[in-house]
Amino acid sequence: MVLTRRQTLGTLIGSALYTAFYPFVGQANETEKVPSGNPTTCNYAPPGEYIKDHTLVFHDGWWHLFAISGTQGYYHGYNGNEETFSWSISKNLVDWEFRGHVMHPSLRKGTFDQHEVWAPYCIKANGRFYMFYTGIIHPHRPLEYRKLGHDHPWVAEGHKETQGLAISDDLTDWVKTGNPETGLGIPGRDSYVVRDEPENRWLLYSTGQGTQIDGKPVDTVLVSRSADLLHWDYIGVCAVFPKLNPDRNYGYTVESWKIMKSWTGTTESISVMKHPITQKWILMGNWQYVISDNPIDFKTGEVKYYDHTLDGKIIDMGFACEMIQQNNKWYRSGVMGERDHWRLGFTEIEWVRNGAFQIIQPSMITNKA
Repeated sequence: MVLTRRQTLGTLIGSALYTAFYPFVGQANETEKVPSGNPTTCNYAPPGEYIKDHTLVFHDGWWHLFAISGTQGYYHGYNGNEETFSWSISKNLVDWEFRGHVMHPSLRKGTFDQHEVWAPYCIKANGRFYMFYTGIIHPHRPLEYRKLGHDHPWVAEGHKETQGLAISDDLTDWVKTGNPETGLGIPGRDSYVVRDEPENRWLLYSTGQGTQIDGKPVDTVLVSRSADLLHWDYIGVCAVFPKLNPDRNYGYTVESWKIMKSWTGTTESISVMKHPITQKWILMGNWQYVISDNPIDFKTGEVKYYDHTLDGKIIDMGFACEMIQQNNKWYRSGVMGERDHWRLGFTEIEWVRNGAFQIIQPSMITNKA
């Protein structure tokens, strides 16, 4: 069981704006400049909570942040932890106001999201907001008074993950849609949705199961399609990523939790978009990426690690990472810091033709001068 869980952040700007480059990425409307502030100084989590999988949506001059709600210092396996989404707003990605919690598990037997909701992903389309999420059935969460941290028992029996959808007109009043027992009816978890305009379809990418190829452990990405965002058909595996190289340095957030390298899923927190320079499709995980001409087949491309250095230093970009644009600059969000105390930060990046991106300015959370 991989525990980092996926979140994402993407939005369409306008009710039917599907551009060739950014049909899915969270961004401020380029004609509407947001208040000044350097997002790389962001160091945020709701009071008493940590940030994990998250999604960002720009609407009415505000950034709306939805994230898995975790209690600081507690492992996610504890009852009451990571069961709902926190909601915060900001004008500039630096100064945040916590507004409360939205989107909750059903607490009804027989439903796919009985116990928890994970990994929010929100887009704006057709004048409405669509929140994709992963519903959890986890029937065995022993009550534990001791603060055991990650020594708290994890009972996998009966655990099930299913993708679901809720719709809102105002980002606050969410109504779940679809089958309450089977959700969207497609495999995977940690949804990420893009518009493929040439084919007049929506594509949903999700984290698949780990497997082995030629005796080596790998992680998979699944893809499904839809004409209306409501009804989905599974296509198949679209990408395969190797496990992390344990000899690489990934920055403070990963290195401070040594066992993370050995079990974390490399296809969690997937983001997909057209590369702003080459217009090829780029599928990005937390630490690796792959490029393709075909948005439903990345299997023949070479999976590469990001260049996460600046002036010869290793830069921590965290995990649960997503791409957004503000004031004509690109940023990569990430959760960074001590285990179970993660906070939201942003790394300023610049796209490069022969690869993914280079770091321009790191987050100040864990990258000290």
